[in-house]
Amino acid sequence: MIYLVYLLAAIGATDNPSSSQDVASPPPLSRPDPRPRGNPGNWATSNDYPSVALQQEIEGTSGFSLTVGPDGLVSDCVITQSSGSPELDTATCTNVKQRARFEPALDASGTPTTGKYANRIRWQIPEVLSMASMPKVTESLPRPAKPSNRAQLTIPADKYPAAASDEGKQGQTTFMLNIDSTGKVLGCSVTVSSKVPELDQQACALAREWSFDPALDVNGEPSSGKSVHTLSWRLPKRAASVSMNPQRARPNPFEKPGSIGLTLEFDAAGKLTSCRTESEGTPFGEIGDKNFLDMACAGIENRDVAPFLDSEGKPQAKRIKFRVSVEHEDPKTGAVSR
Repeated sequence: MIYLVYLLAAIGATDNPSSSQDVASPPPLSRPDPRPRGNPGNWATSNDYPSVALQQEIEGTSGFSLTVGPDGLVSDCVITQSSGSPELDTATCTNVKQRARFEPALDASGTPTTGKYANRIRWQIPEVLSMASMPKVTESLPRPAKPSNRAQLTIPADKYPAAASDEGKQGQTTFMLNIDSTGKVLGCSVTVSSKVPELDQQACALAREWSFDPALDVNGEPSSGKSVHTLSWRLPKRAASVSMNPQRARPNPFEKPGSIGLTLEFDAAGKLTSCRTESEGTPFGEIGDKNFLDMACAGIENRDVAPFLDSEGKPQAKRIKFRVSVEHEDPKTGAVSR
């Protein structure tokens, strides 16, 4: 696909007093304006057509003015006539600043000096190749390579490395593929290892057999590219096996209803004067044992607090109760058994 970009004839550099009939001609060594080296038509080519403007079929002419230094390089580019497209205007100055080279302007003594140069670039899509005469493209360009068959990304159980399977090893392998312009995988390199060499090696071995739709450049032409994938290795399901050691029954800490609790009493000064334990049943197995609660009381001895205050701000004694209980309730009837 070819898109035409025209660099129009210079529309005039900045006026120079030396061009006036009332002023004498400059000495032969002087050159009031910079002079392009090579063909200005190479400053912007069909490959430089902005993809956004191309997809939207935007055309236009961008006029520009350059400041050229004594070294013949462009130091500044200003759009003097907009094409109506920011993408085309930006591409104009970007490409010209990168590629344009000049014989610099010369002063009266023949010394290189700063000068101005003006021109235009016409961005045009030939009618015969316009997007209107082609099927609408629903994806943006450039486009990376992508698998041509999604089914190949599902790894069969018989492809799981036997050594890793026997040892019960799993993991994730991230790898990058180098793909040529025909969609063929040329190389594979692991970027994030699964920590299991057999899995990493098998990941690349499988990926080298995949087929791809090749990458496309900004003109929709096939090109080489890279593609990154992560393969998650999960052990295939195995046949049931008999263990030499029978499994122990799992305990149920909520098997029996009941409650445990502490009652703390503080005097008006906030001093702990009493800690009593209460329990009913063994709702948490051994945790519900009274000896455990006695240990809890022993652990908070001498733990005084700031005094409790009544509504008038006067210190007062308080009794604090902690209760944890387990109740069995029928989910259908709501009946509670204790």
